[in-house]
Amino acid sequence: MSGSVSPWATDVFGKQAPAVHLLLGQALRNMQANAQAAQEQADSRTNHTYGASRWQNQFERVQDELTDLPGAVPVHPFGFPFELMLVGRGLIYPFLYSKTKADVRTARIPHESRLVKELFTFAPEPKHLQDAFDFGLEGTAVMAEPRGGLATVPQGTRLVLVPFACNASELLEAHWGIAALGEGRHLQWATAPEPLVLPHTVTAHESRLTSVPKQSAASGRRHTSFAEGSQPSLTLSSRATTDRLLDVPPQSEPETAEDRASEDDATH
Repeated sequence: MSGSVSPWATDVFGKQAPAVHLLLGQALRNMQANAQAAQEQADSRTNHTYGASRWQNQFERVQDELTDLPGAVPVHPFGFPFELMLVGRGLIYPFLYSKTKADVRTARIPHESRLVKELFTFAPEPKHLQDAFDFGLEGTAVMAEPRGGLATVPQGTRLVLVPFACNASELLEAHWGIAALGEGRHLQWATAPEPLVLPHTVTAHESRLTSVPKQSAASGRRHTSFAEGSQPSLTLSSRATTDRLLDVPPQSEPETAEDRASEDDATH
């Protein structure tokens, strides 16, 4: 399988390139299976559950698949809830580019967030074509200084994009490659985006709850009935003689003492 990856992949991932290629496809298959299972369990009329689960799984399942590769390191970007995987010199960023089959060469990054700007500091410089209306003013693109775990990755790290297309019904396709971030969030591919193999089977890396665990025996627990509970303590007080003479009805509870303090007292 080593001959199935391009030279750029070998240059970035080293001898792990074929394994990364295969495991990324497996991770996306697991992502889709988990997201569909969550949607089915939610029994919802919308696909919100699928979308939220898919977003989480696209990062966590990649980490599951790649974590045992020699030299694989999780990287935690600042303020991001998930970790990205660094294998060799390749920092892997999976993202949804379409909910239908579409030409990945026209793909756009969904959101140009601070994280995206930090990630693309590890990507090639975008091409800029000067036109008749460009009077030498500085471009509007702002490069963000990497923070958190991204500030610790070695020099020479390359951002490897993994765009995939899927919806609540099926996983359609996935690719990988290296690209610059151009205007309007369009990707300028430095390498031809190559398809990933998407297996039909699903793998699991940890046990999942399939039944309710056996509860402890009833003999080991003592359920106290109401009659067996401790008696409440009662405060008894005799009625004043004047109350009895004036036929004042007895009180079962003491009156709440009126709070005579005010906020103004703190200033005096």
